[in-house]
Amino acid sequence: MVSSLGSSMFKGAIWSTIERLSVQLVQFIIGIIISRILSPSEYGTIGLLAVFIAFFTVLIDSGFTKALIQKQNRTETDLSTIFFFNILISVVCYIVLWIAAPFIARFYAAPILTSLTRFLSFSMILNAFFAIPLTILTIRIDFKSIAKINLISIILSGGIGIVSAYKGFGVWSLAFQIVGRSVFTIILMWLKIKWKPQFVFSIQALKTMYGFGSKYVLSALLSMVVNNISALFIAKLINAKELGYYTRGTQFADVVFGTFNSVLDSVLLPGLSTIQNEKENLVGMTRFVIKSTALISTPVLIGLATIANPLVSTLLTDKWLPAVPIMQIICIARLITIIAGININILYVLGRTDLTLKQDYVKIIVRITLLMISFKFGIFYIALAELSSTIIHFFINCYSPGKILEYGAVKQIKDLMPIFLISMLMVISMYATMVVIDKNIIKILVAPVIGAMVYLSALYVFRIKEFFILLNKVKLLIKVPNTNLT
Repeated sequence: MVSSLGSSMFKGAIWSTIERLSVQLVQFIIGIIISRILSPSEYGTIGLLAVFIAFFTVLIDSGFTKALIQKQNRTETDLSTIFFFNILISVVCYIVLWIAAPFIARFYAAPILTSLTRFLSFSMILNAFFAIPLTILTIRIDFKSIAKINLISIILSGGIGIVSAYKGFGVWSLAFQIVGRSVFTIILMWLKIKWKPQFVFSIQALKTMYGFGSKYVLSALLSMVVNNISALFIAKLINAKELGYYTRGTQFADVVFGTFNSVLDSVLLPGLSTIQNEKENLVGMTRFVIKSTALISTPVLIGLATIANPLVSTLLTDKWLPAVPIMQIICIARLITIIAGININILYVLGRTDLTLKQDYVKIIVRITLLMISFKFGIFYIALAELSSTIIHFFINCYSPGKILEYGAVKQIKDLMPIFLISMLMVISMYATMVVIDKNIIKILVAPVIGAMVYLSALYVFRIKEFFILLNKVKLLIKVPNTNLT
């Protein structure tokens, strides 16, 4: 059973990865084109509003779509009830933000925020209309369809953003892109899904999922605030331009982080929920997921930090160079967050959202304390505070799963240490390569190739077990005859 589960999760992870990589790659390219046109201040403005929209988006869902995925005996009544509930709450949240828009604009001394907030907020209502179709595809582990839908929608909306930027719409081009993506996703989701909501609304259905959903949404809201609170205060206490540098610096790392985080969130809950009552199997799968994830994410994020300077200079021009140190620090922070997030997903699998909520109370105190200390020193020290709090959060996230499954922070670090050491060999080889090359574009093209060769060779020489397991799974997936590599 564990073997078949592993294969199913692996195939789901592959398609989810393809979906996220394709979307992130296209979005990354679109972002580069628009960044070369817009100013750091305009990026900072949209980055600020994204925090408010993200907060209310989590509130709209209320954790019920996660509860649907975790629930093993879901019914059509459950699906329809949550569908209408999400739409109702989205309308309420839209009204709240419409009323709050002038106050947000006044607080940040930016009049344009009134109209921007009201326009962007409409995306919350649009997103509510495809939340259940997306949940159904996730339950089916049909990430192939999700990949196609998201890729098409991001290409079409990205085209709108680029044309708008060239036409001189400034920050509005980013707003058009965001809302446009929601519109295209709705159309494509409903063309794909044959499901139709029943005109029912069951209070009992809400009650049965409330225990999981309510704690999840509180935990998610706290996590969202913890992860984005710096953006709110940078814009107010420093300025929008510095927020633009900070936002752009984090976005490079978030391209990778978003991919891994989305894949893990999509695959782990529906996959591991089927063995939630089998402790030994759950521990084995958790260990494999953590080591396999680190095997792939570590060289990508560490490598990205290594080539940050020539990458930013070449792709975004020198006007964005202040974002380089932010990018390097955040790459390391996001790497730790990816591993820490797996522990949170395990608690969701076990239905222990009460424990994630308790952990988030502690984490938000840590994050706010460190950020408050760092604000007066500038965005570089704010990024350092982000990294420091992330390290502490890792140990907090590992605490409860460590007690339940007897696989905590110390054991996880011990398992990951060989991968980290091999990654350092990769970094040394990349730096040595860049030292002897003058042109930035050549550095970007050659250094990662040298680093990848060193990394893969070291994995083979030191016989890292997960490397060979993943390699064999890839061979089976593409129907290449298997060989005994171990």
